[in-house]
Amino acid sequence: MFRGSFQHTIDSKGRLSIPAKFREMLLEKGDERIVMTNFVVDGARCLDVYPLDEWVRFEEEIRKKPKFERRMILFQNYYLGGACECVVDKQGRILIPPLLRQYANLKRDVVLVSALEKFRVWNQEAWKKMFGEAEEKLMQDPDFLNDLGL
Repeated sequence: MFRGSFQHTIDSKGRLSIPAKFREMLLEKGDERIVMTNFVVDGARCLDVYPLDEWVRFEEEIRKKPKFERRMILFQNYYLGGACECVVDKQGRILIPPLLRQYANLKRDVVLVSALEKFRVWNQEAWKKMFGEAEEKLMQDPDFLNDLGL
């Protein structure tokens, strides 16, 4: 599992250094390939980044779903259609394709945030807003975690 959040920068060529803790997770899996794709939370765009084995497992789950159901088609067009496989280079960086950088409004400052079997890459300002909203919800609603079954 990926844990924590890390602030990093994207260089002028679109390369992003993967935090050492996240790289360790990839090395433990024996494969430094990742798959990244579009994601959106409450209208805020970011990227989902999966180790290749987790992405393959996810694809297997998708194969079990109804192929011609409209919502599944829309989801596949959006999530699978945006997917891009890449390899972590010797310096521990990934190259984020221009379309994905543009989609998530990734400029220079980004935050990599754990999401269990994957992690997300956020524009730093979008992450601050998302984190603040989550914190506010937790503080205002004492039953928030109970409602989630936690």
